[in-house]
Amino acid sequence: RIDIRMYIRNDTLDDLLRAVFRKLLQTAYHIRSTKGSNRELSGVLLEVSKPTARLSRTETKGTVFSCLGELLWYLSGTDSLEFIAYYVRAYRQFSDDKRTLYGGYGPRLLHMRGSVNQVKSIINLLRKRPRTRQAVIQLFNAEDILKKHKDIPCTCTIQFMIRRGHLNVLGCILIKR
Repeated sequence: RIDIRMYIRNDTLDDLLRAVFRKLLQTAYHIRSTKGSNRELSGVLLEVSKPTARLSRTETKGTVFSCLGELLWYLSGTDSLEFIAYYVRAYRQFSDDKRTLYGGYGPRLLHMRGSVNQVKSIINLLRKRPRTRQAVIQLFNAEDILKKHKDIPCTCTIQFMIRRGHLNVLGCILIKR
């Protein structure tokens, strides 16, 4: 069971983001985290009702390359700072050792605990059991809070479900300001 306290739906990503920002400004819980002051909403389900309208108009400002760079970085399976800093310089401030990013998604997606390819596991599971609710990728680890790091994943989990012939992706994400 998912505890949904708020449901926000819009046709486009831009419209959805504007609605989320309004809700954040109106009703969000204020917190102070290691990366600064934040506003937080939990138990929110977001839906882009026109899947082909999932790219933001702000992508035309050159950030499409940073988005593609991040995607390539994740899929490469690496936590290399140089790889991602080429696309998003701001990552430099979050490296513990000036070479890697502890919270890099790539190793967690493709080599969790050194050997588990979560992406491949999810694909195989959904092919075998399309109605399963167990197709979950875990990005945040219990080990992430044992030592202080400049960056840990803000995405906790990503759940994949096939319903009515469509792939639904649900994420549990900690949103930073």
